[in-house]
Amino acid sequence: MSSSRTPAVWRIAGRHFSDPPPADWRARLATRLGERPRRVGPWVELALYGALTCLDDAGEARLPDAALLTLATVRGPDIALRAALVEARDSLPLPIGFLTSQPSQALPALARYLGWRGDGRCLASRDALATLQLACADAGPAGVLAGWVDEGNPLNSLWLRLVPAPEAASRPTRPASFAELADPVLAVLAFDAGGLRVARPERAHD
Repeated sequence: MSSSRTPAVWRIAGRHFSDPPPADWRARLATRLGERPRRVGPWVELALYGALTCLDDAGEARLPDAALLTLATVRGPDIALRAALVEARDSLPLPIGFLTSQPSQALPALARYLGWRGDGRCLASRDALATLQLACADAGPAGVLAGWVDEGNPLNSLWLRLVPAPEAASRPTRPASFAELADPVLAVLAFDAGGLRVARPERAHD
């Protein structure tokens, strides 16, 4: 994708940085969807929970088709994969066990429940900031929904919904870490040669 299309500054339209999620997150997801997701494993459910909560925070009923969707993970569906390996040691793994052990199964589930048909990717990475920068570099005018999901201890499902904010290009920003994006006060982010930069919302008298 041409770099000329890359917005330099982004508004954080929605975020979900609950780490770990609430104990009843699975029940909340089923309530949100009106059903328990079928034929997906816990890792995909965790991704769905975070992505939908982030879209709710952004006030969007669905993710626009033109938006980029990117999901990063360190180990992917680790629990399902370990279970499938145990099954494979004794016999052939069950089809549902094999399917739920595949990270690629997250994208069809997200597409279904987000009402989205667009460009998506699932990345294995330990560098959350690098994956965010890559997503911003590849996203277009409809922005990006970016997530980081893992089944470690604790669980985490972190999501950001970003939309272009060219009107904020002249605003002063400061360096920041990825963890600081959890702060609801921060409203704008950008990248330069030094890395991530952020800004607070513009006040009426600014």
